[in-house]
Amino acid sequence: MPRQEPRFELVRRKQRTVIEKLRVKSEKLHWHKNYEIDFVASGRGKHIFNGKEFDFQRGAIYITRLTDYHETHLTSPGVIHRITLPKVCMPEAFWRSMVKTKANLITQLSPQMAKYIENLFLLLESRPDFNSIEEKYIQESLLNVIIMLFTFEVNTNPKDNYVPEKQKVFDVLLYLQDNFRRKLTLDIVSNEMQLNANYLNGIFKKYTGRTIYAEIKQFRLHYASRLAVETDMQIKEISENCGYSDLSNFQRDFKKQYELTPLEYREKKRAEAAAKGQEATGEEYDPIEKLKE
Repeated sequence: MPRQEPRFELVRRKQRTVIEKLRVKSEKLHWHKNYEIDFVASGRGKHIFNGKEFDFQRGAIYITRLTDYHETHLTSPGVIHRITLPKVCMPEAFWRSMVKTKANLITQLSPQMAKYIENLFLLLESRPDFNSIEEKYIQESLLNVIIMLFTFEVNTNPKDNYVPEKQKVFDVLLYLQDNFRRKLTLDIVSNEMQLNANYLNGIFKKYTGRTIYAEIKQFRLHYASRLAVETDMQIKEISENCGYSDLSNFQRDFKKQYELTPLEYREKKRAEAAAKGQEATGEEYDPIEKLKE
């Protein structure tokens, strides 16, 4: 029989799924280093998630990925229950679905469902010993119920849709989309993919028309365009949070891409949106969809 993929692993490669209860106040714009699922048990205010405004209130639940940015402005302090999910602790199909979707992964539960989810959290938090079968069952139940609340189009066997070389390129794009804010080189990416660097760069260019280095730059610049328009971050902060170590290099690349400086781009996009009565946004970037064509 083929080996079935595990749903969620509690501990893997010295990393673990962590469930905790946190008291929260207003927070400035920030990112997370791991995937996280937050359930709001109490509190009131606004939650700005990837530039979009949502109510921060009981029953709100959201998943943050490595490139999601958010901030909270609370009129009353709150309590959240958080699940921290290192990538190695997640089923591959679930990780792929989160990386592929462009939608904000946030929803509002009914009062009945909110109470059910909260009770599962309270069970786990009151009994921190995760060695028993009972504890594993409760945790897996909680995680799977939460995932069912979101409408993911999970391709559980993506290799059926791609030739072997193209599948490798697809995996690289998913990896870059998730990690472009880090310091990346061709060697780092090829080691992660467990492939020869020259071979990987060759097949990547064959299917995308770009080198891996050029693709990393595209991810960074498109993300920078969103931060420039959708936040009030300083340009130096945007540069650093998009993976650039040198501000002048960032400004040069940005102007070459958009024929405007980041500040000029911000002003232009906001003015255009205001004239149309719309919300200002930067540029979305999805090379994965192009690869499917």
